[in-house]
Amino acid sequence: MLALVAHAWLYLLLTAAEVSWVVAVAVRVWRRREDGMTTAIRTGVHKPTLAVLLAAQLSYVILRQVGRAKLNRRVREYTSQRGRA
Repeated sequence: MLALVAHAWLYLLLTAAEVSWVVAVAVRVWRRREDGMTTAIRTGVHKPTLAVLLAAQLSYVILRQVGRAKLNRRVREYTSQRGRA
């Protein structure tokens, strides 16, 4: 149960960080739109933050897959033990 709650908090935290970053970037790009869209996008997007968010998203996906694999293994073990009893 604690793992499910931790997963929910982690998902919400990651989603909130991504949404706030997208909103901040959209505002920066919108304010610089007079310079041209390519220049506005090039200067408005904070690349180190983008890299951190991508790394966090990748870590989340990997941890989610590991958690699913562990859960599936525990279910198989439980099922095999219940089948013998």
